[in-house]
Amino acid sequence: MKRSNLRLRFLYFILLSIVLIVIGNVFFVTIGKKHIRSGTSLDDYIYSVSNVEEKIFASRGNIYEAGGSIVAQDVQTYDIICFLDPDRLSSGNEIAYIDNPSYAASMLAPILEMDAQDIYDILVSSQGLYQTELGANGRNLSEEQKNAILAIPDLHGIGFRNSYRRYYPYGDVFSPQLIGFAQSDNTGRLVGKLGLEAYLNDELSGTDGSHSYQQDKHGFILPGMYDETIAAINGYDIHLTIDLSIQEALNTALNTTIEYKNASRAWGAVVEIDTGKILAWGQYPTYNPNHLTSDDTQVNFGSQLAYEPGSVMKSVIYATAMDLGVYDGDALFDSSSYCYTASTGRTYSGNSLGCIHNVSFREWGSIPLDYGLIYSSNVATATLLSQYVGIDNYSEYLDRFHLYQRVNTDGIDEIAGYTNYDNSPIDKITATYGQGSSTTMLQLLQTYTAIFGNGEMVKPYFIDKIVDPNSEKTVYQGRRTVADKPISESTARQMQDLLRRVVSDPEGTCRHYAAKTVEVMGKTGTSEIPMDGTYVEDDNIISCMLGFPYEDPKYMVYFAYVSPETVYYNYEIKPIPDLIDRIALLENLTIPDGSGESGIYLRKYEMPSLLSLSVNEAEDILNEYNSDLYLIGNGERIIAQIPEKGDDLYTGEKVFLMTDGNIVNVPDFIGWTRKDLISFWTLTKLPIVIDGYGVVYEQSADPGTIADKKQEITVKLRDIHYPETNEEIIDAETDE
Repeated sequence: MKRSNLRLRFLYFILLSIVLIVIGNVFFVTIGKKHIRSGTSLDDYIYSVSNVEEKIFASRGNIYEAGGSIVAQDVQTYDIICFLDPDRLSSGNEIAYIDNPSYAASMLAPILEMDAQDIYDILVSSQGLYQTELGANGRNLSEEQKNAILAIPDLHGIGFRNSYRRYYPYGDVFSPQLIGFAQSDNTGRLVGKLGLEAYLNDELSGTDGSHSYQQDKHGFILPGMYDETIAAINGYDIHLTIDLSIQEALNTALNTTIEYKNASRAWGAVVEIDTGKILAWGQYPTYNPNHLTSDDTQVNFGSQLAYEPGSVMKSVIYATAMDLGVYDGDALFDSSSYCYTASTGRTYSGNSLGCIHNVSFREWGSIPLDYGLIYSSNVATATLLSQYVGIDNYSEYLDRFHLYQRVNTDGIDEIAGYTNYDNSPIDKITATYGQGSSTTMLQLLQTYTAIFGNGEMVKPYFIDKIVDPNSEKTVYQGRRTVADKPISESTARQMQDLLRRVVSDPEGTCRHYAAKTVEVMGKTGTSEIPMDGTYVEDDNIISCMLGFPYEDPKYMVYFAYVSPETVYYNYEIKPIPDLIDRIALLENLTIPDGSGESGIYLRKYEMPSLLSLSVNEAEDILNEYNSDLYLIGNGERIIAQIPEKGDDLYTGEKVFLMTDGNIVNVPDFIGWTRKDLISFWTLTKLPIVIDGYGVVYEQSADPGTIADKKQEITVKLRDIHYPETNEEIIDAETDE
């Protein structure tokens, strides 16, 4: 028994000794960072493992126009990484760091559009770091830039990190004043800077994920090391009310006006009257969000430019008189110069405070009030104010129409304008014909939804819906919003009848805006530009507000431009009627078919899927739609199409079908629109440079030649529908 106890004690002593040795060794290694037995320092092992946490940026949501085409999206780019640690390992025992900063700087400079000395300074000042970056010019590199860098001989230590930049396929065409733009911040994250991109930045951005892991000092992740990824949640997609085809038509009208009217600025919009949906919104000068410069004009003329609107305001005083029940269109008034008293009343005694006149001091004698609007008489509105409406009543209706107030819709940056109505008698009178006080286009659009509609004033908007692409659920739905009901439905209809006569009457100031396709109603306006207490001598703002079709108003167009022309501004305004005709065709409105009867000769269909069909099968199907088919490639099967399945397809619209053939020939682009060119580019990715607006009249590459993706093709556009011959010049209205 004693011998057994001694053996147990001995074993216990041995075991205790081993435990103490192990504990001591651990303690020594922990404190001394050295292995006892071998004497090896453990510093290299301890400090060779580091914890890394990288952010995974969520993909920014796409922005779509009303027809489903993408107008803003993320595209793959690359950020350059310069490795500087001489201990960095690579496969094949090759140099894996920048061993010659001077050579690297000189070779990278032209590709990155940087100064070689700046690159060299960054590389030298970063010595001792494992890696560095080269600032803004080293981020968001294109595939071509990346490949050019990789092709540099004997350039070591260069790597790339995937990144994204925001790309706008339609550039300056698709209302950048509303869409805005997004750019990368210092972390590489895309951030909205202007317009919708800034207003809905949180919704578009989504939620970033992360990648957390351990790596050794050479940057390698070894088996068994910690490695966890939390996926990013992509941002919401935004669907707009803006229609690409109508937007292109508006841009063509704007740019044609700039070219032919010697205008310095132009702006306009198209709105659906009943709902307030903005179908187009544009201006000149504008900017391209893909290529921003310090000279770009980023002010939104439609909402941030307050100006005296001119005679388009005359509709408000006329609608006020009608709504109060004091208007008689056949009642006569004296159209000679109007001399006024302190109460704005008319006097012929010679002791007046001043006089107002019609354009060019024109007088028509004693004429009906209806013709006061048809001729755009300033005296007529002064007469309505003083003899029929009254100062206080007109002030109330200005408030009802929310004039000189912000519209506050969809995050549009805007100003309120100002009113001088409460000041002197002359300011009260001039407010009836749009001078002395200022409004914005956005306010005028809202006002006219009541006049062209049923008396309800609806708020213009351009965000149709917001969709979560992860669940395909609609998280926001835009809707019709009634801002007020300033006039009755009967008043609105009475105004529409009169505004139709402003267009149809042989002497109506709006007669040159009559369209071929639909009956148009409208009102023109001209105003001067105030500056330093007086008015600019050489420029005027020329505008029009048009609604159509008269029988069942659905759409309205506002259009304005700044030009030195005064007398002849209503002459040669064909871009505007052309715009109305284009909208009428696109929207299947009832239009003359040439036979003297009303009918519809343009139809809208739903585009079928033609994928995987043979060329002959696809041609047979499209023959039923009277489409303008264009085949891309020399194959026999269809592999891609524009329009896509389910998109709207109009009679005569161009359909692009990509075949499985490898050879793509240069088309005859003559007569193509921007939309056609972008559809062709979307399928082929050929480098096409677009110059101008309207339709193609010249191209740099010969039709029928085999296309080369490395060779740019320049196409020039213009509006070939603009008249080249002079017609009889007719005097126009100028509000004074």
